[in-house]
Amino acid sequence: MSLRTPAFFSLFWVQFAGAFNDNLYKNALVMLITFSLVESGEDAGFLVAMAAGIFILPFFLFSAFAGQLADRYAKSELIKRIKLAEVLIMLFGAMALIAQSTPLLLGTLFFMGVQSTFFGPIKYAILPEYLGSARLMHANGWFNASTFVAILLGTLMGGWVVMVDQGPYWMALAVVSLAIVGWLTALTLPQTRAQSPEMPLERHLWRLTWQEVVQTRTFDQAWFAILSIACFWFVGATFLSQIPVLVKDGLGGDESVAVALLVSFALGIGLGALWIVWRHPRIESLRDVGGLGRSWLLLALLVALTAWQLVSFPVAPMGDQVSHETLLTLTAFLSLPQGIMFALSLMAISAVGGRLIVPLYTLLLQRSPRAQRARVLAVNNIVNALFMVLSALWIMAVYALGAGLLTLLWMLSVMVFAVSLWSHRRRRVLQETV
Repeated sequence: MSLRTPAFFSLFWVQFAGAFNDNLYKNALVMLITFSLVESGEDAGFLVAMAAGIFILPFFLFSAFAGQLADRYAKSELIKRIKLAEVLIMLFGAMALIAQSTPLLLGTLFFMGVQSTFFGPIKYAILPEYLGSARLMHANGWFNASTFVAILLGTLMGGWVVMVDQGPYWMALAVVSLAIVGWLTALTLPQTRAQSPEMPLERHLWRLTWQEVVQTRTFDQAWFAILSIACFWFVGATFLSQIPVLVKDGLGGDESVAVALLVSFALGIGLGALWIVWRHPRIESLRDVGGLGRSWLLLALLVALTAWQLVSFPVAPMGDQVSHETLLTLTAFLSLPQGIMFALSLMAISAVGGRLIVPLYTLLLQRSPRAQRARVLAVNNIVNALFMVLSALWIMAVYALGAGLLTLLWMLSVMVFAVSLWSHRRRRVLQETV
């Protein structure tokens, strides 16, 4: 089924530019924190987890209102205004990068999260308006694959450019330029109609959030998809936020190794997403989504394998202190068989995640009422944000208790195993009620 329409083309590049810019800035911030702004590995891990929490906190706070706006007004017009706001935010972010001020960098990250909160429900909810239901699986596959290609590119450039001579200045120019490109592309989006133009706006955010969550829980299959997607983001947020610390303190690698493994992780999700689209081109209900429990079980085993590889890695065993001068370069890391195996294991983890996420997002779109689709997707963002906040708080608690990264990975493996049991049982119950 072809996706070659002007509407999808413009939307694809708008969301790609936005995802690229978000990850360019976030990874530049992570690299600055890990390798420049702080010395202690524990402090770096704490600040990186805090940054992850700051970015997704607005999703938890404002998503319900964002969903209301997306159903109340024309989504195409909202996208144009949101992308203009991104330009202004990135101008402030450029100043923060040049100043290398941690508070200003984290403040920019919060406003980026607000912008993404309002764009998030729209970019998926507008797909059926442009494409209909028959092409949703393909569109979701390309959206998710391109999102993680954007993560890949943002990771690569964010981790590399900011560490070179005059890097913060180049990064400031890049994030502002990308924001302008995204806004100009958004101006070409075809006009859409509001889905619920008479709906009154509820401005009490906490009451609105609770109402939308309660309403969405009545859509059983959509709610199952939301909880499953949130579990995926808990795992993904944990890995993405901790890979730089894992590389430096667990593998004894420098920033080039951290960038390479972040790229490996993002690439794996993209490959997994495209593979599942090829295998299952269309999903209408939960009956069409197979093997979820087995995929979660495989993911749990791969996380456990990663923890075991850290224990047996021949350089810088967990707990050892390493100086910047003795860190492994990417060439040295890949010259070790264990280094290649670790990179492949990380890619396998993310590929399984990509295999999970595309059918779940498609199921969510298919089983959401048209007039409430943006609000259901906003609830998805709220639950995702809650799980990612829990991930950040959990990581911070592990570090605060002195348990360390290795304990975190073993605990994560057990959690994912529990999700596999829940997913298998819940899917079977829902299938019997369809």
